Amino acid sequence: MKHWKIKDYLVLPQTGANYVLRNLHFFGFLASLILVYISIVHQGQGRVREYQSLQKDVKEMRSKYLKMRSETIVNHQQSEISRQMGTLDGSMKGSVPKLIEKP
Repeated sequence: MKHWKIKDYLVLPQTGANYVLRNLHFFGFLASLILVYISIVHQGQGRVREYQSLQKDVKEMRSKYLKMRSETIVNHQQSEISRQMGTLDGSMKGSVPKLIEKP
């Protein structure tokens, strides 16, 4: 078993600094990988937010489409058309439609 002296403790930080200096290129490489990783995660989160926004828009448009489609189906039923025709001006009832001729 080795006995540590006070000067051994003072030399210890110097060896740590030498280790960092010897492997500086590796630590730079790790730092660049971390920056690339952060960038990719940030872009991914932005794409997820955009995707969720588009999903919400699609749901809204689908509900509007279904509502308009059901209204169109109801408005084109014969009973609905005859009810709407009944509300027209009384002077048009029984009259012959005008014929449009090409010149």
